[in-house]
Amino acid sequence: MRLVLLGAVCALCAFAGNPDREVLTQAFAFADAPVPVFRHGYLVTFPPVRGPFNSFSVFARDGRLAFEKTIELPGAGSSVSIADVDLDADGNVAVAAHAPGSGGCMLHVVLVLDRTGRQTKLINTGCFVVGHLAIGPDHSIWTLGWQRAPGSTEEDWQDYMIVRRFTMDGKQVSAFLPRSLFPKGLEPGSPGGDLGIQVTPGRVGVLVYAGTTSKNREWVELDLNGKIVERLRVDNVRSPTQFAFTADNHVYFQGEGGGGSLLTLDNALDALKSVPKQATNLMGADGNDLVYQGGCCGEVNLQWFSQPLDLEPPLAPLIDGSLTTPKL
Repeated sequence: MRLVLLGAVCALCAFAGNPDREVLTQAFAFADAPVPVFRHGYLVTFPPVRGPFNSFSVFARDGRLAFEKTIELPGAGSSVSIADVDLDADGNVAVAAHAPGSGGCMLHVVLVLDRTGRQTKLINTGCFVVGHLAIGPDHSIWTLGWQRAPGSTEEDWQDYMIVRRFTMDGKQVSAFLPRSLFPKGLEPGSPGGDLGIQVTPGRVGVLVYAGTTSKNREWVELDLNGKIVERLRVDNVRSPTQFAFTADNHVYFQGEGGGGSLLTLDNALDALKSVPKQATNLMGADGNDLVYQGGCCGEVNLQWFSQPLDLEPPLAPLIDGSLTTPKL
C-alpha cells in the first residue's frame, strides 16, 4: 500500500483521456487520508487520519459501498495499525495488521475476511512484519515484509526471505527472495512508502527498497516457484510512485503521485521506456487494462484504459543501473 496523502494528488485531476469504461463510485477520499487503492475490481478507501489507522471501506464493482470494517485484535484495543489490504476477484479480503502484543515481537497478523467483512481466519506471522500483501488467482496470499529480531524492534541480522506465501487457512507454503540479495540499509519490504507486491497468473512482482534512502528502489519479478526473472533499479522514478502489474506481465510506473510520465519495462532491453500518458493517478491493473482515479478533490471515479501503444524508445540505462530519464 502506498501511503500517499490524497491532498498531494488532488491538483492532478484535470488531465485525462477518453476511458474505455468509467464507474462513478459512492466513495469519497478525504484530503488527510491515504490514497484509495484498486484491487481486482474493488475500491478500498481509508479514514482521514495522518498516521496509523485501523479501519477501511470497500466499494463493489458497481461503485456502491459493500462494507466498512474496523479491525480489532485480541488485547490490542484501538492500537491496531493496518499496513495493507487486498481483495480477490470474489471479494474475499486479506488485511495485514500490527498491534502491541504479549510476545517480544509485538503482534503481526494477516486477517482473512469474507465478502461481507466477516473475519474467517487470523494468521499470526510471528516476528515477520507483513508490510504488503496480494491475493493470487489461486486465492493464496503473497506477502512482502521484514523480519524482526526476537525481543527487539530492529531487523534480524540473520538472513531471511522477504516474500512468503500463505494459504487462506493460514499455512505458510513457501518463502522466496533472500534479504541478502539487497544492500544494507532500509528493510526492502518495509510497510508504507512506495512499495508493494502484485501477483499475476504467472508472476509475482515486488517494488522494494534497495539502499539507504527511500529513493533507492528496485523492481523484481519472480515466477511462482520463486525464481527471479527480472530485476531493475527504479531510483529515478520520482516519489510518490504508483504502479500496476497487468495479467500479461507488463509493469507500469507513474511518478509524482500520478503526475509524472507513464513508464513501462522493456524486458528485451532491460530498461524503462516512456509510453503515451493516458491519465493521472494510476491505481492499478484489472486484467490487461490499466485503471486510474478520475474525479477531483474527494470524488473517486474509476477509469479503465487499454494498455498504451509502444510508441517511444526505451530510456538508456547507465552503468550504475540508474536511468537517463527526464524528471518524472
